[in-house]
Amino acid sequence: RGNNLSGNFYPSLGSQTDNLYPPNRPMGKAQGILPGRVSWAWNPASTNPDCVNKPASKDTSAVKYDAWFMDKNTSQESVDLMLTAGLCSMAGKEKHGEAWDTIFRYHNQKCAKGSIPYLKGEKIYIKLNRTTSSGGMDSEYNRLKDKPLPLACETSPQIVLSMLRQLVYVAGVPQECIYVGDAMRNIYQDEYIKYYAEFPHVNYLSSFGSTCGRISCSESNKDLIFYSDNKSVMSGAGSDKIYSVLEDAEYLINLAAMKGHGIAGITLCAKNHFGTQTRRSASHLHPGLKSSNSKGYGYYRVLVDLMGNKFTGDKNLFYILDALWSGTDWNGLPVKFLMPPFNNHWSSSLLLSLDPVAIESVAYDFLRTEFSYPEHTVPHMLESGVDDYLHQTADSGNWPAGIIYAPNGDGIPIPNSLGVHEHWNNPADKQYSKNLGTGEGIELVKIFPHG
Repeated sequence: RGNNLSGNFYPSLGSQTDNLYPPNRPMGKAQGILPGRVSWAWNPASTNPDCVNKPASKDTSAVKYDAWFMDKNTSQESVDLMLTAGLCSMAGKEKHGEAWDTIFRYHNQKCAKGSIPYLKGEKIYIKLNRTTSSGGMDSEYNRLKDKPLPLACETSPQIVLSMLRQLVYVAGVPQECIYVGDAMRNIYQDEYIKYYAEFPHVNYLSSFGSTCGRISCSESNKDLIFYSDNKSVMSGAGSDKIYSVLEDAEYLINLAAMKGHGIAGITLCAKNHFGTQTRRSASHLHPGLKSSNSKGYGYYRVLVDLMGNKFTGDKNLFYILDALWSGTDWNGLPVKFLMPPFNNHWSSSLLLSLDPVAIESVAYDFLRTEFSYPEHTVPHMLESGVDDYLHQTADSGNWPAGIIYAPNGDGIPIPNSLGVHEHWNNPADKQYSKNLGTGEGIELVKIFPHG
């Protein structure tokens, strides 16, 4: 199949491709230690190609249960190495200790605190994607093994453990200063056991209350996210409280999954913050996504507010997407990727960047390309306007008439550019303007097992 992916060929889009996704035309201002860099670690050995990922039947033994998140299907050793390599690449350093120091200093400088390192006692919140737990676990956090929902792709337990190892053993962050979970939802018991065995003093979050070794999540005393449509699009929104774990944290690591979403088209780091506001659900924010009434470009997009907010945006230490097991929807099962270099294997990847716009732009190029294959065409990823929020976060010149994004409640607009947006030249080469030396856009650095 690889020979079919030359030039700008997309199976479902044909000649529309260049019009919808013009290649190598960067917009916005690249961010990062190495501006615009997105580090892509791919290793097919990280995932088991023979994983069947199916629930157990009620009339058969649980031994037949097979799930992508099991250690036999996701290699902890490979993920550890991928994360180390990705961090070093993102920071432009050879050793991961130097990488962490550089990342903290860059972030603190950007936040007007000066070029200072991590200071002991500062809290870090690792935000996971655990949407499936809303209907996939019992009251004691156990997965419902006869249900398909807990098998949907989301943040891998292995990358969480890898991140904890990096923070504690390399960056020198005390366990007591680390908070892990999806505050609106819950982490499963099997992953809790994995984390707790090595890191018993880390704080693990629960929406059920302080049970089974977890801590409960409170909400901020006042609203801290203010939506810039002024209820013209999201009539039931206006503003929201957030979970205090993020309010109190000095740093955020948004450990989201790379996958599709039936309403938004895609769900990545920005969309993961629908689980940071504290209402019972995030349905009040859905009109601010790409919908049947707002396909195309130049509409109010709630993700711009989330990316520009001082809590959900500014506190991000860096951005990472778990693309080990990618899929088509928030509750979709992992799907084997057909395009090179995957060649009918799981996506087996991590993406890391200090540019919030660049990393989501690259992830969208992967998703829209892969899911345009006729074998698994997914229309909601291919509709016009899926990346409208990236156009708008890259360049304020793309904001809709009458909308000024000021999500902090002080009336001050977000910066004219939060990062750089661009589409790659073609699916075979996956090159951006910095790779080609033609512009100051994205640089995609490929970290493959054999160089």
